[in-house]
Amino acid sequence: MKGFLAGAAALLLSSSVLASQVKISEISYNYPDSKEKQYLLPWVTIKDNPQAARRINDYIFSRFASHLPGKDPQATLNRLAKAGMEPIASLSWSRVEATPRILTLDIFAEGCGAYCESWDTFLSFDLRSGTLINLDDVVTPDTRTRLNDLVRADVRQQITTFVAQQKALSTEEQRLEDDEYVDYQEFYASCLARTETGTHYANDFSLAKNNFVFHNERCSNHASRALDELDTFTSKVPVADMRSNLTPYGLSLLTTDSTSTVAPPPSLNGRLLYGTLGEKTPVVLNITCRETSLDGAYFYSRFGAAIELHGTCPTSSDQPYVMKTYSEDGVTETITLTQAEGKYIGEWHSGDKVLPIEFALF
Repeated sequence: MKGFLAGAAALLLSSSVLASQVKISEISYNYPDSKEKQYLLPWVTIKDNPQAARRINDYIFSRFASHLPGKDPQATLNRLAKAGMEPIASLSWSRVEATPRILTLDIFAEGCGAYCESWDTFLSFDLRSGTLINLDDVVTPDTRTRLNDLVRADVRQQITTFVAQQKALSTEEQRLEDDEYVDYQEFYASCLARTETGTHYANDFSLAKNNFVFHNERCSNHASRALDELDTFTSKVPVADMRSNLTPYGLSLLTTDSTSTVAPPPSLNGRLLYGTLGEKTPVVLNITCRETSLDGAYFYSRFGAAIELHGTCPTSSDQPYVMKTYSEDGVTETITLTQAEGKYIGEWHSGDKVLPIEFALF
């Protein structure tokens, strides 16, 4: 009860207070024998709401370093980097926007396997609770389809506009590749065709400057990326245009005329939650759902290392989350969780051993 009351009290901090208390510093690790930074991660502090700051920092570390930061995050990053953080070859970040209620960050990562690939991950956090903001938290269920159609149309428009502009160029202005002119209509043809029916265009989003900002992958593969003038797609939808489609939490978070403070809706998707395994072993959970598929990890707070999870997310409220760990011999642990009594409760199974497990909502 004490933890729940503390979390509820944190949600009541005024926006003006939050704005003045949020500080972002940096934790970094240099390439060996170099002054160039290889890994950089943000570190958030909120003077009167350390629990929210802890949740943000734990989320970022656990997702991008596959480890909890612990009591000394710099020492943790040093140790992880020296041991090797494959396949993540480098990390950096930037602050997209910090409003009194929302912090949006861009985490830039490069991963290397057969070849190196880079990508951006945009994250928006509720500064009152420290929770990652998911689209389903702030808009009603039927709104996702509408947003997908809007974003899909915008991506299509970006492609067709660019192709038309390239066609209008003189011969001297057109791009050459291996002494041949690049046919951008052909280059983007398959990507353009997908915009006719795709349902994934509203999956990745962030919040910035009173807009829903949707992020979609580029059309090109690694081999043809150098020719891809459009690269990744960014589409903006004003929050004001969706006001009638906002949830109570969305109204509280995204509008100035809401007089009440509403907590984020219960969810495991995209949430970093704190809980206990057995009677008193502290554990942390961080999972993400892609439709019905689940990926993520759980962590023993004492040790901090990620224990990878895969499984299924429920399609209705009466179904459980089912998460499993695997080894070469198959499934080694199974966790099932359902929402009840203001928390997520369930069981952890490993062989013949069964323990209760639960996670607080905030």
